[in-house]
Amino acid sequence: MEIMDNRAPFINIHTHHCFGKDELFILNLSPERYVDGIYCSVGIHPWYINFDSLEQDLDKLKSLASKPGVLAIGECGLDRLINVSLDKQETIFKEQLNIAEKVQKPVITHCVKAFNDLIRIKKECKISVPLIVHGYNNNQQIMLELLKNGFYISFGKALLESRSNASKLISTLTTEKLFLETDDADVSIKTIFEKAAELKNMHVGRLREKVFLNFKQLFKI
Repeated sequence: MEIMDNRAPFINIHTHHCFGKDELFILNLSPERYVDGIYCSVGIHPWYINFDSLEQDLDKLKSLASKPGVLAIGECGLDRLINVSLDKQETIFKEQLNIAEKVQKPVITHCVKAFNDLIRIKKECKISVPLIVHGYNNNQQIMLELLKNGFYISFGKALLESRSNASKLISTLTTEKLFLETDDADVSIKTIFEKAAELKNMHVGRLREKVFLNFKQLFKI
């Protein structure tokens, strides 16, 4: 009989809210909002690029990146639907990838309609640290390309929608490349885990173990 350790916490790889009970979360913060004493990721989101303070923001990120509580860089990445040129977004994204490489920490990536560019940049910059695509809800072909190129996939609230790509794809994704998150949704990570376990036809305790193992391996906790 397989014995499951239900003491493994629910790992919330990316959230904008603090919940807590039975949960180990990574709180998403921008450099100016950083606070000590909490596990977090710190980065410059493409939506919130401020060119007037960009140099200072990047310097602040560099100074924070090596702090023990900063588990990851991000979220950062590329978004074709915003009014900032992709070239400028790419330059800022590469700066953050370089910071992540220097401190050897994973990156929480935001990507909207730019997955080919994301994969290209990973190859061009020879990124060795893990890259996690958060809030995945795209098609299987893109997911397979991401996996082929070493990315991890994090699913969130889209799992709760029966017609979503996420809910259809999670059963095809090996747990070794899987993370779960709440992002900015007003929902508990336990709810996300329960739905993910149902869709993968596995015990939620086993899923907790698997995701916790991924977390320990990537974040060296």
